[in-house]
Amino acid sequence: MKILVALDNSDYSFHALQKAIEMSKLEKASLSIITIYPDFLEVAEIPQKAREAMFNQASEIMERGKSLAVNAGITPITVIEAGPSAADNIVHYAKNNKIDLIVMGHKSKSGIERILVGSVAGKVVAYAPCSVLVVR
Repeated sequence: MKILVALDNSDYSFHALQKAIEMSKLEKASLSIITIYPDFLEVAEIPQKAREAMFNQASEIMERGKSLAVNAGITPITVIEAGPSAADNIVHYAKNNKIDLIVMGHKSKSGIERILVGSVAGKVVAYAPCSVLVVR
């Protein structure tokens, strides 16, 4: 079994990581951790320093997640990607790597925020090639 957990800088995603670690140990499954940072290649006005800062933040998030997994006895596959849509990156990775389960955190949005921003978890649930466990 292959488990993928999507990690960002929220407490919700780290709760999802803890659940993914538990499941990986129980199922003797491989665990991949993916972090996506925003990169809008078509927007030339984004300075290189800003791009580097976003990558560095993603690297710090990944290092924290990897450390938690390793301390729990799991050696994860770690992936840092850039893209304008985290949901697209997660779904694409899951398809290309034959992932069996995606685990992700979700913070409830309300009203206009949900309409304008949407939900990465909601998009992943809608388009994933496998089951998705949403952890609160």
